[in-house]
Amino acid sequence: MAIKQVTVFIGNKEGRIEKVTEVLKDNDINISSLSLAESVDFGLLRLIVSEPEKARDALKDEGLSVRLSDVIAVEISNDKGSLHELLTALSDFNIEYMYVLSSAEKASMVLKIKDIEAAESVIKKGGFRLLGQKEV
Repeated sequence: MAIKQVTVFIGNKEGRIEKVTEVLKDNDINISSLSLAESVDFGLLRLIVSEPEKARDALKDEGLSVRLSDVIAVEISNDKGSLHELLTALSDFNIEYMYVLSSAEKASMVLKIKDIEAAESVIKKGGFRLLGQKEV
């Protein structure tokens, strides 16, 4: 079950992330996870939020470049080697990027994979649990 990720294209300057978090705060949208990737001229801020469509619309209203994309969130145990086990199960897939979605009780990985449906099948067969949008 794919979940929606919000990606915001932001310039490399002071206050850029603060503006995004302010818009989300003002619209009562919770951030569960984020990842920031930087290049010379811009950054990619990837977020898992409580209401992705509302977040997209609010951020666009502020003039930010935003898109929604499908990713998967896979719960893994907080034990040594559990990430390796997940990656071994997905060894036939090209993982475009990944980042952690974590809480005190559990850890999860957010993964961008082209063939989400096939990856989900492999993940389930490997005994891993996929998270839905409301769980993240």
